[in-house]
Amino acid sequence: MRTLIASLAAAGFAFAAQAAPITPSQAEDVVEAAGATLSASEGVGEDAHVIDAKFADMDLNFSVRLGNCDEMDQCGYAMLFSTFELEQAASSETLAKTNSYNDSYPFGRAFVIPGSEGAGDIVGIDYVIDLSEEAALNPGDIERFKEILNSYFTHWGGE
Repeated sequence: MRTLIASLAAAGFAFAAQAAPITPSQAEDVVEAAGATLSASEGVGEDAHVIDAKFADMDLNFSVRLGNCDEMDQCGYAMLFSTFELEQAASSETLAKTNSYNDSYPFGRAFVIPGSEGAGDIVGIDYVIDLSEEAALNPGDIERFKEILNSYFTHWGGE
């Protein structure tokens, strides 16, 4: 019995030690552990890192942007996001559906970004995890993002 308690305590300590800012290589491991395939990983600016990956079962690309990274490459937040290019400027209906999603779903945030001149606007969804305190990025967060994407697609197709 003591061995079981000691094992559980050790596992708890290991998890608690992980509940802190995350490095890009640790985040890459989490993305892969969730079953996604990595396609790129690079530093962006002085305090950010972007990991591009794909959900093979959904045939869908997404990115994980790590931010507030310090000189030790410990990052304070993770933003998972996926974007989709429209063929034209966002219509008032697109803007209304985007706002409706944000009013109706507790996780994820839908957005519209103006496209470059001559290109269509971009719509997307993101999910931010603050890693500066006791939260940890884990495969469950990647799975939750897949659920958010599914709710986003259902919202666009089901109303």
